[in-house]
Amino acid sequence: MVLLMRHHGWLLLLIPLCSACLVSCGERPSEVRTYTLGQKVQLGSLTYLGLETQWLPAFGEGPTARAAQNQFLLVRLSVTNGGNSDAAVPNFSVEDGTGRRFPEVRDGDGVPDWIGALRTLAPADTLVGNAVFDVATGHYTLHILDEDGQHEARIDLPLNFQPAPMDAPGNLDLRTGPPPDKKK
Repeated sequence: MVLLMRHHGWLLLLIPLCSACLVSCGERPSEVRTYTLGQKVQLGSLTYLGLETQWLPAFGEGPTARAAQNQFLLVRLSVTNGGNSDAAVPNFSVEDGTGRRFPEVRDGDGVPDWIGALRTLAPADTLVGNAVFDVATGHYTLHILDEDGQHEARIDLPLNFQPAPMDAPGNLDLRTGPPPDKKK
């Protein structure tokens, strides 16, 4: 009986020890980093570059105009596949300051340079276009995912009402980002 109690004493000690070991060896969720607009973001084989934002009340003019329920937020992006096989570019969402998420508008009718709804990139291909959200005017972060949807990052989208050209500046390489600052 004493021998049996000694064995159970070890078991009582081993069970919490093994449990703690298993918990510490488990996969830890990776921290979701936030990047600034214009900063390259590498997620899996995809490289994202947020280029600019623009707010519009509608697309088009006259009777064929498409009005937003709130405001259209256009986020101009470049996505490059650096892998050696085709990669799906997951859907985007934006998050407001209260933590509410809003998905992309799935209908690109009238959207200038729409990035599309179903996006697959061949190796070394780059996709450039506007992701569109119908949201209230405010500050948002864009949520982006790797091709498997396993890793996430955010791009901070500052509230900006300055009219922005829809074309990238001539000195901006959409695969590598803005040129480095020249030191004087």
